[in-house]
Amino acid sequence: RWRTNAPHTHARSMTDGAPALADARTAEQFFAEAVRAGTYDSPALARCRKGAFPKLGAFTCELEVTSELTNRFGTLHGGCVATLVDVLTTVALLTVTKQGGVSTDLNVSYCAPAPTGSRVLITCEVLKVGKTLAWMECVLKNEDGDVIATGRHTKFLPVAMPVSKL
Repeated sequence: RWRTNAPHTHARSMTDGAPALADARTAEQFFAEAVRAGTYDSPALARCRKGAFPKLGAFTCELEVTSELTNRFGTLHGGCVATLVDVLTTVALLTVTKQGGVSTDLNVSYCAPAPTGSRVLITCEVLKVGKTLAWMECVLKNEDGDVIATGRHTKFLPVAMPVSKL
Protein backbone atom coordinates (compact mmCIF):
# COMPACT_ATOMS: atom_id res chain seq x y z
CA ARG A 1 0.00 0.00 0.00
CA TRP A 2 1.23 3.47 -0.79
CA ARG A 3 2.02 6.14 1.74
CA THR A 4 -0.68 8.69 2.34
CA ASN A 5 -1.11 11.74 4.49
CA ALA A 6 -4.48 12.36 2.90
CA PRO A 7 -7.32 11.55 5.26
CA HIS A 8 -9.66 8.72 4.38
CA THR A 9 -12.65 10.96 4.91
CA HIS A 10 -14.96 13.01 2.78
CA ALA A 11 -13.53 16.41 1.98
CA ARG A 12 -14.35 19.43 -0.11
CA SER A 13 -10.80 20.71 -0.29
CA MET A 14 -9.97 22.58 -3.49
CA THR A 15 -13.51 22.31 -4.86
CA ASP A 16 -16.13 24.87 -5.80
CA GLY A 17 -19.26 22.81 -5.39
CA ALA A 18 -17.88 19.83 -7.34
CA PRO A 19 -18.76 16.36 -6.14
CA ALA A 20 -16.32 15.62 -3.35
CA LEU A 21 -15.07 12.33 -2.12
CA ALA A 22 -12.32 11.86 -1.28
CA ASP A 23 -10.06 9.37 -0.33
CA ALA A 24 -6.75 7.99 -1.50
CA ARG A 25 -8.25 4.49 -1.65
CA THR A 26 -10.23 5.35 -4.78
CA ALA A 27 -7.09 6.74 -6.42
CA GLU A 28 -5.07 3.67 -5.39
CA GLN A 29 -7.71 1.37 -6.84
CA PHE A 30 -7.81 3.32 -10.12
CA PHE A 31 -4.02 3.12 -10.41
CA ALA A 32 -3.91 -0.62 -9.64
CA GLU A 33 -6.61 -1.33 -12.22
CA ALA A 34 -4.74 0.72 -14.84
CA VAL A 35 -1.55 -1.29 -14.23
CA ARG A 36 -3.41 -4.61 -14.54
CA ALA A 37 -5.46 -3.59 -17.59
CA GLY A 38 -2.78 -4.59 -20.08
CA THR A 39 -3.46 -1.45 -22.12
CA TYR A 40 -1.12 1.10 -23.68
CA ASP A 41 -0.39 2.84 -20.39
CA SER A 42 0.18 -0.31 -18.31
CA PRO A 43 3.96 -0.76 -18.93
CA ALA A 44 4.78 2.80 -17.87
CA LEU A 45 2.51 2.67 -14.83
CA ALA A 46 4.01 -0.67 -13.79
CA ARG A 47 7.41 1.07 -13.50
CA CYS A 48 6.09 3.63 -11.01
CA ARG A 49 7.29 3.03 -7.45
CA LYS A 50 7.09 4.74 -4.06
CA GLY A 51 3.66 6.19 -4.76
CA ALA A 52 2.46 8.62 -2.13
CA PHE A 53 -0.40 11.01 -1.46
CA PRO A 54 1.25 13.86 0.47
CA LYS A 55 -2.07 15.75 0.71
CA LEU A 56 -5.50 15.81 -0.86
CA GLY A 57 -5.17 16.59 -4.54
CA ALA A 58 -1.56 15.47 -4.81
CA PHE A 59 0.29 12.35 -5.90
CA THR A 60 4.00 11.59 -6.17
CA CYS A 61 5.95 8.58 -7.40
CA GLU A 62 9.26 7.52 -8.94
CA LEU A 63 9.59 6.06 -12.41
CA GLU A 64 12.36 3.71 -13.45
CA VAL A 65 13.20 4.42 -17.10
CA THR A 66 13.46 1.02 -18.80
CA SER A 67 14.17 0.29 -22.47
CA GLU A 68 10.49 -0.40 -23.23
CA LEU A 69 9.68 3.20 -22.25
CA THR A 70 12.33 4.83 -24.43
CA ASN A 71 12.62 6.14 -27.96
CA ARG A 72 15.30 5.04 -30.43
CA PHE A 73 17.75 7.45 -28.79
CA GLY A 74 17.54 5.64 -25.46
CA THR A 75 15.64 8.34 -23.58
CA LEU A 76 12.16 8.41 -22.09
CA HIS A 77 9.67 8.63 -24.97
CA GLY A 78 7.60 11.80 -25.21
CA GLY A 79 4.42 9.78 -25.68
CA CYS A 80 5.18 7.94 -22.46
CA VAL A 81 5.60 11.26 -20.65
CA ALA A 82 2.23 12.49 -21.98
CA THR A 83 0.60 9.24 -20.86
CA LEU A 84 2.07 9.61 -17.38
CA VAL A 85 0.80 13.19 -17.15
CA ASP A 86 -2.66 12.03 -18.23
CA VAL A 87 -3.01 9.06 -15.88
CA LEU A 88 -1.11 10.30 -12.83
CA THR A 89 -2.88 13.67 -12.69
CA THR A 90 -6.10 11.64 -12.75
CA VAL A 91 -4.81 9.67 -9.76
CA ALA A 92 -4.33 12.99 -7.92
CA LEU A 93 -7.79 14.14 -9.03
CA LEU A 94 -9.43 11.01 -7.63
CA THR A 95 -8.41 12.05 -4.13
CA VAL A 96 -10.79 15.03 -4.34
CA THR A 97 -13.58 13.90 -6.70
CA LYS A 98 -15.68 10.81 -7.22
CA GLN A 99 -15.02 10.63 -10.94
CA GLY A 100 -11.99 10.81 -13.17
CA GLY A 101 -13.71 12.81 -15.88
CA VAL A 102 -12.81 13.16 -19.54
CA SER A 103 -9.73 14.98 -20.84
CA THR A 104 -10.41 18.25 -22.63
CA ASP A 105 -6.84 19.49 -22.84
CA LEU A 106 -3.39 18.00 -22.26
CA ASN A 107 -0.19 19.97 -22.72
CA VAL A 108 3.36 18.75 -22.18
CA SER A 109 6.58 20.76 -22.36
CA TYR A 110 9.75 18.69 -22.73
CA CYS A 111 12.82 20.22 -21.10
CA ALA A 112 15.52 17.53 -20.86
CA PRO A 113 16.05 13.83 -21.65
CA ALA A 114 15.78 10.99 -19.13
CA PRO A 115 18.10 8.16 -20.24
CA THR A 116 17.50 4.44 -19.82
CA GLY A 117 18.33 3.37 -16.26
CA SER A 118 17.56 6.74 -14.69
CA ARG A 119 14.92 7.48 -12.08
CA VAL A 120 12.36 10.21 -12.53
CA LEU A 121 10.46 11.86 -9.66
CA ILE A 122 6.90 12.69 -10.69
CA THR A 123 4.78 15.19 -8.75
CA CYS A 124 1.14 15.78 -9.68
CA GLU A 125 -1.21 18.30 -8.13
CA VAL A 126 -4.80 19.36 -8.60
CA LEU A 127 -4.86 23.13 -9.03
CA LYS A 128 -8.63 23.64 -8.93
CA VAL A 129 -11.85 21.68 -9.20
CA GLY A 130 -14.93 23.54 -10.36
CA LYS A 131 -18.46 22.33 -10.97
CA THR A 132 -17.63 20.78 -14.34
CA LEU A 133 -13.88 21.22 -14.91
CA ALA A 134 -10.70 20.26 -13.08
CA TRP A 135 -7.20 21.59 -13.70
CA MET A 136 -4.06 19.64 -12.80
CA GLU A 137 -0.34 19.96 -13.32
CA CYS A 138 2.55 17.52 -13.29
CA VAL A 139 6.32 17.96 -13.03
CA LEU A 140 8.88 15.28 -13.87
CA LYS A 141 12.41 15.77 -12.49
CA ASN A 142 15.62 13.76 -12.66
CA GLU A 143 17.54 12.62 -9.60
CA ASP A 144 19.48 15.91 -9.58
CA GLY A 145 16.24 17.89 -9.40
CA ASP A 146 16.42 19.16 -12.99
CA VAL A 147 13.05 19.42 -14.75
CA ILE A 148 12.59 16.84 -17.50
CA ALA A 149 9.04 17.81 -18.44
CA THR A 150 6.00 19.66 -17.20
CA GLY A 151 2.38 18.94 -18.03
CA ARG A 152 -1.00 20.58 -17.66
CA HIS A 153 -4.21 18.59 -17.82
CA THR A 154 -7.83 19.76 -17.87
CA LYS A 155 -10.74 17.38 -17.40
CA PHE A 156 -14.48 17.70 -17.81
CA LEU A 157 -16.32 16.29 -14.82
CA PRO A 158 -19.70 14.93 -15.87
CA VAL A 159 -22.65 16.18 -13.89
CA ALA A 160 -25.62 13.97 -13.12
CA MET A 161 -28.12 14.16 -15.95
CA PRO A 162 -31.82 14.19 -15.06
CA VAL A 163 -33.70 11.02 -15.91
CA SER A 164 -35.97 11.49 -18.92
CA LYS A 165 -39.68 11.48 -18.11
CA LEU A 166 -40.72 10.31 -21.58
